[in-house]
Amino acid sequence: MNTMMSLAKIYTRRAATVTILALAVLALAGCFDPEPIEVVPATSTPYMLEATETPRPTPTPIPPARNFPLAAPAHVTIEHPAHQTCIDCHTDEAKLRESFAASQAAAAESGGQAWAGDEPVSSERWELVYLDNPEFLETIHGRYGCITCHGGTGDTLVVEVAHTGLIREPSAAGLCEDCHVEEVATAESNLHASVAGYRTVLFTRSSADKTDALEAAIGKHCEYCHTATCGQCHVSRAATVGGGLVAGHLFEDRPAVNLTCAGCHGSRVEAEYEGQGMVGQADIHWNEEEMDCTDCHLALDFHGLAEGENLHRYDGQPSPSCDASGCHPDVSENDGIEQHGDSHLKNLSCQACHSAAYQNCYGCHLTVEEDVPGFTLDSTVIGFKIGRNPLQGRYRPWKYVPVRHVPVTQGTFSYYGRDLLSNFDALPTWKYATPHTIQRITPQNASCNACHGNADVFLTAADVAPDELNANRRVIVELLPEPVD
Repeated sequence: MNTMMSLAKIYTRRAATVTILALAVLALAGCFDPEPIEVVPATSTPYMLEATETPRPTPTPIPPARNFPLAAPAHVTIEHPAHQTCIDCHTDEAKLRESFAASQAAAAESGGQAWAGDEPVSSERWELVYLDNPEFLETIHGRYGCITCHGGTGDTLVVEVAHTGLIREPSAAGLCEDCHVEEVATAESNLHASVAGYRTVLFTRSSADKTDALEAAIGKHCEYCHTATCGQCHVSRAATVGGGLVAGHLFEDRPAVNLTCAGCHGSRVEAEYEGQGMVGQADIHWNEEEMDCTDCHLALDFHGLAEGENLHRYDGQPSPSCDASGCHPDVSENDGIEQHGDSHLKNLSCQACHSAAYQNCYGCHLTVEEDVPGFTLDSTVIGFKIGRNPLQGRYRPWKYVPVRHVPVTQGTFSYYGRDLLSNFDALPTWKYATPHTIQRITPQNASCNACHGNADVFLTAADVAPDELNANRRVIVELLPEPVD
């Protein structure tokens, strides 16, 4: 009996603690404004709870016994005789080589596209769909069978027939949600899948009567490069770098970032982070600690939010955060670092002082040649500029932040119609930035006057193209901080 009473007390305290923590999290997140706590005067008569029967302790839940590996869901059969021909072909190097060679020859004769529908990333394209690891067939995902996820036709080795109705990138809904309910529930609000960030800024720059034309441009130009399916992160490389299985179709819980994240974010973020090309020194997090993307960016950043859709990547609380993530919790005006005093932490984001130069792009123009979408850039410049914070608010309170030039112009979408960005000046072309070029010592924090009075590090009107001055009026720094003696 004593044990049962002790368990009851523990569960009661835990429930109270969970409730308090939940309310605190909701209050901090701005979900509701808690009622002010009224102090009870010392002369008040405390309310005494009447004695009641001791509640029965809640029994400790015992999970049901499971045999591993887990069986497939009930509606998915274990035997898949129809997909055996898929396996026979995709585990046979010689057959894949022969099929690839035949499709290349046919494409050359007809002038059409080669096997798999994309420009080959190498002369050994067959390797990208080669099931070289038989362990996959014994996993829970392997038990679903090829046709369950990818469609197509079984019981045939004729490539054209087998690939009839083929789904190269299966949708999360109806497949992944059997087991991954939480992740799939947020799929539509996931910026990796929704292109919501692009729609937000493009429709803000446009008008309602231009929606259909912009949707056509987004569908043809943006979605292919700027969306990702579950498989493109956990099974294969990104489509933008040619796709292809990473580990013989094994599903990786934490995929190799150089084959997945870098497939989409390699042209700018990876180059900056690892100091490639003309960017300069690598980010200190990579240079000294070799931290991967997933060391800072957690599953929430990839899968989306359960409570609603993010309108763009800087919507809501910063994630990751330099201090809130637990990496630099002791940074304060009183931490002994001289530059952190005098309201620097209040007025400047961390990156304003600790980012080195990064990439800025100018003049993007969409092109379509023989129904193949593309784009051109006028120029790319490595530089660093501090501007007035265009997103200043509750979660990003700083007055000054690094700003990066984005390549959009009034004529970016001219292929799809005249003046589609009729409200172009509604947003700046120098945008809020969090560069992956972090250094402890940077040119702008090397000394006080490396920043104060130095027009080179601030975005002034002289740095902005004449036809973009109006769009960037909220970002341009008109009055530089005075030099320090």
